[in-house]
Amino acid sequence: MVINQNEEITLSDVSKNILDHHLSSFLDSDLQAVMSDYTNESILITQAATYVGLQEIETFFVNLLDHFPKQQSSFELYQMVVKGELGYIVWKAKTPSLDVLLGSDTFIIKDRKIYQQTFVGKMKFID
Repeated sequence: MVINQNEEITLSDVSKNILDHHLSSFLDSDLQAVMSDYTNESILITQAATYVGLQEIETFFVNLLDHFPKQQSSFELYQMVVKGELGYIVWKAKTPSLDVLLGSDTFIIKDRKIYQQTFVGKMKFID
């Protein structure tokens, strides 16, 4: 795929763009944009459950976004590594109802969509 005559987009660039879109959509609390990164064949594995397909993954994000009000949440990305179709992030976040002391996601991206994702986090819910 070519941007112009001198610059080619690599698979890593495409994957990084998808992850950047995914993170910014999540931080904007834009559920529709978050879900546009997945397909009905996508799989999300967390320490609590496995979600398959758009409907199950949307349920996960609806519940998670409840804990991330847009103007009241902080998010710090420590690391992002993208190699081809593989992406890895390490982060932390603090919201009025949730303190994520450490979060990590791994993504496999195919055809410009998140095909598979894992998430693990050390989370503390705040009463």
